[in-house]
Amino acid sequence: MTTSSKLDNILIPGFRLTSFQDISEGSFEENAQEHFSVIKAFEPIDILIDAEQYHLRNDQMIFIGPGRSIDMSNAKAGKGYMICFSALFYERSMEDMVTINSPLFFGDRPVLYDDTHFGEYIFKQQIVNRLNRANRQGQHIFELVAHHCIESLLLDVYHEVSAVEKMPEPKKTTDIGLVNHFSILIHKHCREYTNVQFYADQLHLTARKLTDLCLATTGKTAKSMILAVLVQQALRYLKHTNLSISQISYEMGFNDESNFRTFVKKQTGSIPLALRKN
Repeated sequence: MTTSSKLDNILIPGFRLTSFQDISEGSFEENAQEHFSVIKAFEPIDILIDAEQYHLRNDQMIFIGPGRSIDMSNAKAGKGYMICFSALFYERSMEDMVTINSPLFFGDRPVLYDDTHFGEYIFKQQIVNRLNRANRQGQHIFELVAHHCIESLLLDVYHEVSAVEKMPEPKKTTDIGLVNHFSILIHKHCREYTNVQFYADQLHLTARKLTDLCLATTGKTAKSMILAVLVQQALRYLKHTNLSISQISYEMGFNDESNFRTFVKKQTGSIPLALRKN
């Protein structure tokens, strides 16, 4: 198994455990696009998720679904851990799929949770040390232990969230999983592909079936979901980089700047320069 050089850090396909001090700029960005993230703080920290600031108090956790931008630069001097894992790594049963394909990770905003059980000492003993021991025992043992550790962090929060959110009926779980997979694919490919058919092919669906699933699950068409992510990424470039409008249009996959300007104006009602100034 591949393990990072620091004792408290583990990096294998589909799973990552990193202490705040060892998070390097951009090291988790690729993970964040496809992975589910759980951040546990042992002292107050500020982080940015999709350029919005979140303040974590002592012993709080935050649950972040795939496709969101995460900036942990302000947390590097703090104490805590970030766990990232893929659906492929975690899902072993229908219950697992229900848990992660829920408002816990796919709500409008990341879920903040006051965690009184896993203080710093307990977290180190029950999560970090267990994972490091299992990592020395081979892949099969590690995957079993890692699944149990992740599950122990998710279940209480999932049941609390499900008590106040309208959760999907079990028979709809597969549909929700497909739509969430679609959302992950959008974040990964929207600069190259904006046609629904490309994503339908990846999911082995017809374009019509994918749109119907999106409408039933989110109330939005598949095309509108693609455009929403494209706009979100464009706004991120405009508001949080010094790239020129021409450079941004190139980064976003547009043939020329005028097409990018037209797209932004149509989707937001404002030209890119105005959005940058705001």
